[in-house]
Amino acid sequence: MRMKKTAALLLALALALGGFSACGKNAFENVEFGYGDGTKPNADGSLMLTEYDTSLFYRNDLSLKKVADPCALYIEEGDYAGTIFVYGTSNTLGAAAFGVWGSTDGVNWTSYGVAFEPDRKSWSYSSLWAPEVIRSETDGRYYMTYSGRNANCKASGGKYYDNTYIGLAVSDSPVGPFVQWTGTNGNGDLIGLGDPILDPAKISAVDGVACETGKYERYRFLDSSYFVDKDGSIYLYVSKGQDRYNVLTEEDEIPQSERDKSDIWVFSCEDFATIDYSSAKILTAVGYNTPDDRSEANINDVDAERAAAETINEAPQMYERDGTYYLTYSVGGTTSNLYAVAQAIGKSPEGPFRKLSKAEGGLVLAADMNWIQNAGTGHHFLTEIGDELFIFHHEGADRYMIDSNNRAVAYDRVGFINNGKEVVMAANGPTSYSLQALPQVFSGYKNIAPEAEVTAEGLAQGGDTKWLTDGFFASHTYGAIGETEFAAGAAAKVELKWDGYRKIRSLMIYNSIDYGKTFYKIARIEFSVRMPSGAKGTVAVDDAAFRFDETTCYGAMELMFAGSNLVLDFNEIEVNAVTVTFKAPRSEGVAAIGDIWVLGK
Repeated sequence: MRMKKTAALLLALALALGGFSACGKNAFENVEFGYGDGTKPNADGSLMLTEYDTSLFYRNDLSLKKVADPCALYIEEGDYAGTIFVYGTSNTLGAAAFGVWGSTDGVNWTSYGVAFEPDRKSWSYSSLWAPEVIRSETDGRYYMTYSGRNANCKASGGKYYDNTYIGLAVSDSPVGPFVQWTGTNGNGDLIGLGDPILDPAKISAVDGVACETGKYERYRFLDSSYFVDKDGSIYLYVSKGQDRYNVLTEEDEIPQSERDKSDIWVFSCEDFATIDYSSAKILTAVGYNTPDDRSEANINDVDAERAAAETINEAPQMYERDGTYYLTYSVGGTTSNLYAVAQAIGKSPEGPFRKLSKAEGGLVLAADMNWIQNAGTGHHFLTEIGDELFIFHHEGADRYMIDSNNRAVAYDRVGFINNGKEVVMAANGPTSYSLQALPQVFSGYKNIAPEAEVTAEGLAQGGDTKWLTDGFFASHTYGAIGETEFAAGAAAKVELKWDGYRKIRSLMIYNSIDYGKTFYKIARIEFSVRMPSGAKGTVAVDDAAFRFDETTCYGAMELMFAGSNLVLDFNEIEVNAVTVTFKAPRSEGVAAIGDIWVLGK
């Protein structure tokens, strides 16, 4: 695959009602309806949309730089109602504290300063990583779990090995200040400033099998995440990680092959400060579909593909939908371009879980292996914003390579799709320079294309209109998300029709993920409209071209961006149908469209 098949595209068209002069204009009731190319060159010569309607769209400009391992929390009520807060590992703070940023529009971010900085007598003095914040429905307080480097180590006469452990902090406000949790927990353990919330030495059994004394003491535990089930049960998910800081001796009787892996574990909890150590279960094993079968027949191809970078399963998240539990986790290594988010599914928060293959949709969020952009899209957090689900994640701030000292925060939509056997999680991303629809709570508009009746002309053999308005567009060349294919040389046309008139603000057409199947141009877009006077008619846009050129660090190239789309933006109109006629695929073969979105009410 040539490089120009790998990157991205952006075109934004601005449609206006009244007095807007542009090509392809069409008058109806003295209203000019046209489009214009809204891109302007940046100082470095690259083509990015510098002006767009931030009341409708957002773009992952990676403005939250030097922030990694993000957690996002949407506040629905109280003093900060309507705010998304993001917490993360902060290179700016030297990984010795956690910052917090907030947005009330999904586009612009404001720093709220330091959310948590450990007391000088705390066990966690450095390597503060991966904070996650959850609001307790019991007491209304905010609980932060995090990873930190232990200072209370045995070498200094302390209780613990010199390694990474799990901490807990609490606040009455989402912006902090968070204070390390201390006191006596439900187990009767006195937790002081010198104690992490999870003590590996107390793990006496795993999956009901007794452990050798101290077997897990010298492993690091990191990337902690709480999950509260529908019945109120609390679970703590962690990555049992590699021991990078202490070179174990042969006396430890832990083979190097086991030390060099990190798997996902779960503990049930009485409350956020009280862990049932006897409940420890191993949910994943690096490289395998299930942890109980280490045979070649049980190798997971997602893990295998990413194993060249690093043998890890880390950054666990749990999400429940319709009785199915989705365990999402990162694979590939945080400093690798292959870093990605994968999934396993089960029927209980404690498993067992089975990892999905690539064909089944095992990669939730991943850059295509051939891309030169969106490097290292991993370590994520799933958060509901209104009625929609989003995945916040980090990636390399310069997009082309991952630098552990310069990662940035991005977010994309997540939904659920049937892979032919079961319903799995899928993300519309990672996206780069292309505009995406804002969360509905900010814009007031949602994608109403799935509510339309869809007909199409010129379909290829086996082409299916179900992919045109399912709400998903592919971001890599494998998985459960499909595209609608049109026959070579055919007059490709699609009509979306609603029962009654709907108020809309935007039309978004996603090109194929496969460069060889992309359309070069849209010949005509027709809107069947009803004017405020009650008059009905048709307005149209002609010759709307996708953009394929971009200046990159590799020079001027013909590129596609992740989430490549053509975006029409206009004042609110009423329509009952939209007809799109496509023109000239870029090759003589089959052409495809990833998805069509209509932002309306």
